[in-house]
Amino acid sequence: MSLWNDLKQKAIDANPELAAKATQALSKAKDLAVEAGHKAAPVLKEATEKAAAYAQEKTPIVKAQALKAIDDARIRRAELQLRAKNDKAARDEMIRTMYDISLTPEDDLFIDEPFNHYERSFNFFVVSGEVLDSQKRNQLHLQAGHSHSSGGGYISNGSGYVGGGSSSSYVSSRNVHEHEFWVKLRDGKEACFQLADKNVRIREGQSISMLFMHPADTTTGEMVALYNHSSAQNCIICSPAQINRMFNLYTVEPGFFNKSEVQATRNRLLLALEQRLEQLAAYMDRQGRPVAMIEAIEGQRHD
Repeated sequence: MSLWNDLKQKAIDANPELAAKATQALSKAKDLAVEAGHKAAPVLKEATEKAAAYAQEKTPIVKAQALKAIDDARIRRAELQLRAKNDKAARDEMIRTMYDISLTPEDDLFIDEPFNHYERSFNFFVVSGEVLDSQKRNQLHLQAGHSHSSGGGYISNGSGYVGGGSSSSYVSSRNVHEHEFWVKLRDGKEACFQLADKNVRIREGQSISMLFMHPADTTTGEMVALYNHSSAQNCIICSPAQINRMFNLYTVEPGFFNKSEVQATRNRLLLALEQRLEQLAAYMDRQGRPVAMIEAIEGQRHD
């Protein structure tokens, strides 16, 4: 017999009546705990069902509010653009606010928030899925060229000289790193994507989201970022400077008299693009989390 059991037996022997009452009290406490659990179960179930119903009821309202905020911003911008043609103050206001946003990455419709630059507008969309296969390879690209120059000389009164011509050829080569990967999209279809000279680290079985950007008047986008949900890593495919060149947003070359203005405008554009890419990375991260995890994080934030 252990020391504890020995002491317990001695206590019972010393006061059997008190030991019996303690046993009864313990048994009653267990019964009350079980009864409380049975009573609490329906209440907890009802509360859970009400919370779920409220979330389902609230979602369309939140989405409608987000869409209205985007539409209101679009209307205000259109009005400013119209006034800016003849009103310097309106143009200054349009330029000052053209990178402003109405939503945050926590909003489900944040992806629908356009990126505005002067009179042009750009949209984003995300393609998500599971990596099926990922292959990287080096491709050797060869280029060949040929040049020819004729000789000089002169002829006068039937005499003179003509120099001989010359020709040359050249061959150059360069290595191109290509990355090809297959993704099973969320609708069950499989698609192949290719990247060149990008240090993207993904492997089979990982969950990824690819961010595409396109002018508002087109539907074909260019991949500008890739978020790996499995490793929680965001990879910038196109830097702000590359996006600027790709879509010809602001490629004015600074001159002697407008150097400061051009550089300030370009820097402001690149900073706005960098911030939007960071915000969209946070959006993709959130969209890739399980719903329960998002609710837990939001609950901690409110606490």
